Amino acid sequence: MINSDELNLLKEASARASVLINERLVLYAGASLPSVAAQQAYSVGLSAYPAMGPSFAKEQPETELVSRLEMALRERVCDLLGARWVEPRLGSCTLANLAVFNALASPGDLLLAPSAAHGGHLSQRRGGTPSLAGLTVEDLPFDTQRCCLDAERAAEHVMARRPNLIMLGRSVMIRPDDIAPVIEAAKSVGAKTIFDASHVIGLIAGGTFPNPLTLGVDVLTSSTYKTLPGRPHGLIAGMNPEDEQRVCAVVEGALSANYDAGKLSSLLVTLRESSLNGQAYARRVCVATRSLASSLRQAGVAVLAPEDSETFTHQFLIPMSPDIKAADAVASLEKHGILVGTCADPTTSGGYALRVGTQFLTAQGQDDQLECVARRLVAALMTTDDGRMTVV
Repeated sequence: MINSDELNLLKEASARASVLINERLVLYAGASLPSVAAQQAYSVGLSAYPAMGPSFAKEQPETELVSRLEMALRERVCDLLGARWVEPRLGSCTLANLAVFNALASPGDLLLAPSAAHGGHLSQRRGGTPSLAGLTVEDLPFDTQRCCLDAERAAEHVMARRPNLIMLGRSVMIRPDDIAPVIEAAKSVGAKTIFDASHVIGLIAGGTFPNPLTLGVDVLTSSTYKTLPGRPHGLIAGMNPEDEQRVCAVVEGALSANYDAGKLSSLLVTLRESSLNGQAYARRVCVATRSLASSLRQAGVAVLAPEDSETFTHQFLIPMSPDIKAADAVASLEKHGILVGTCADPTTSGGYALRVGTQFLTAQGQDDQLECVARRLVAALMTTDDGRMTVV
């Protein structure tokens, strides 16, 4: 028997999407909602029982449709990214990174990766997911002034340390990194390069962010629910068929049993929409980021963002005063109806910043209201004596 508290929870859960769109200002850089068409494409029937094994050679009956969807996703992602192979069966990019670590390295191997202080995600960095694969992790050099990879020092570090794997891409990317020197150094020492594109995959597909695969990265991993506005899912894409074989062996042997095949059709709709409208959407996201950052600067808000002539992404940072804890800042803004996250401030050791994302409001067609968005943010923030921001 369902009690009243459970009924209220179910009602709130059912109304959540409407609340986010109509009653909240969602500036969380890791948020998205699939289109109505993608939501409706979710297949409960395909989730009824597992579909284990390679496409068209699965253990369960009546799984040919699942296999056909897997193949359609592979073709669509290859088309969007210029990849030669795609693994579409994992539920998140954390699992995708874990699969790649186990497929392309052995316990004790060295991984160079971004640190937590510079925007590295737990699935990339020291003390996180790489430890499950038994990897030794060292931090990649970082340019704290420009908030990006220090490409030349990173390349020198690769040559000196001769790692097995190099993880590029981060959760905090306000501008594209120059990864060419690192790729060149990696190839010279026989290291594999991985680019975690979770935050910028929609911008890559839309042509506003450099495509790591065309620049020579070996493997790209990604989630599907940030700048690509889909359901949570994981993707792995690459160029070398030998890498595909090793990745598939790990996925099929250890990580993909009982995955939710019902999401495949929804993801296919999202990818089709990206093929049709992705370029315009990606441009709108970057324009929204530039415009919002500029408006906040004009209002006296300290902002970490590229200059107007540079390439923007879907996010910028607002350095915050250490006088208020990050969790308290988030909670205070939530009271204003503003949903935003925090991250380490890459420019200040031990500091933190609000990480503002524009992909959600752009996907919902709210990017024509940026002046109102700026006013709401300014009203909820105030400048401290040291020039940083705190909450009202």
